[in-house]
Amino acid sequence: MVLEKPLGGFDSFSLAVFGWLARPLTKDSIGLRNVLVKARIPMLPVAYAATSMMMVFLAFVVCAALTLVMLIIAPNLTSPTGDPLLSIPIQIGLCFFLLVIVPALIGAVQMYSPGLTSYQRGRDMEKNLPYAASYVAAMSAANATPDKIFKSLARNLDIYGEISNEASWIYQNMVFVGQDLVSTLKAAVDRSPSEKWGEFMQGMVGTITSGGNMKLYFLNRSEYYATANRVAVKDLINQMALYAEVYVVVAVAFPIFAMIMALITFWVSGSGMTLEEEHLYAMVFGGLPLIQGVFSFIFWAISDEIGV
Repeated sequence: MVLEKPLGGFDSFSLAVFGWLARPLTKDSIGLRNVLVKARIPMLPVAYAATSMMMVFLAFVVCAALTLVMLIIAPNLTSPTGDPLLSIPIQIGLCFFLLVIVPALIGAVQMYSPGLTSYQRGRDMEKNLPYAASYVAAMSAANATPDKIFKSLARNLDIYGEISNEASWIYQNMVFVGQDLVSTLKAAVDRSPSEKWGEFMQGMVGTITSGGNMKLYFLNRSEYYATANRVAVKDLINQMALYAEVYVVVAVAFPIFAMIMALITFWVSGSGMTLEEEHLYAMVFGGLPLIQGVFSFIFWAISDEIGV
């Protein structure tokens, strides 16, 4: 079950203006609908497509106005020598950028934003799944009912992230919509952006329908996810240690060695002073910051995977 909230003023206006074009384009857009659901974007495909078209159109209008202003004032922009600051090729390039590139970028962002959001939600859920599974197993061992388990998960958004949002949806469907547990869990499998969370929910459905022991299922799953998480974290830490060694060699030892060689070359032959200075400046102000930035990004990405 998917509930779409009422459209806002801008979305409603966009649908009224571009609905005639968006409807045939999204007539059989099951894929877009699924992506919007997994990204927690409460809009129908036709409304989202119409809103995207409106944003691209408004971007084109604004950029066209800026282009017109530029073409009007460009002849009056001259250098002290009388030469135009904006030559004809530059004006053509700016017009192409404003009228084509900017609207295309906005359209691309609107096109890929739901998929990216769904992917980020899935990563967050898989990162927190081992801890959420342990929490569910502990509550089940304390004889908590499924609705209480999902309600408690939903209240811990700062701990379990997107899993709490999915738990909130499941709890609201059971309590306020009146849907039974099995049907709600099946719907949760279909709308899950995480394959592992979907498997966890599907396992609950199979256990319930077969009359299995839910406590034992939660315990087994929590142990499995905890073990897999320990192995994954250990592998990532080993990767970080390897990158740390590479960082010491590339960002510390190599620059020191290069500077020593540059000084020795300068002392041996003074004729290479200008060249050596250029190399030194390029390394200090260009190479070193680039190396620091690359390794900082690598360490940040690994830390994000670990969750620290």
